[in-house]
Amino acid sequence: MSELSIMIPDREAVSDFVEVTSKLPFDMDIVQGSKIVDAKSILGVIYMGLGKVLSLKFRTENLADVKSSLKDFIVE
Repeated sequence: MSELSIMIPDREAVSDFVEVTSKLPFDMDIVQGSKIVDAKSILGVIYMGLGKVLSLKFRTENLADVKSSLKDFIVE
């Protein structure tokens, strides 16, 4: 399982984030403590909160592609 730290800064960025994650052909979850939501769900992303550093978990062998696709949201 791969994990990235991400941040979705505002409401306008939510739809951009969900659009990008929806194009990726594998499941992705956003995790914060005991809360887990589907990263391809607008309501789920909003529920997790905006402007916070969150964990994005997924399974793929193409980590470089994910990082490239989500570069605007990754927090290093």
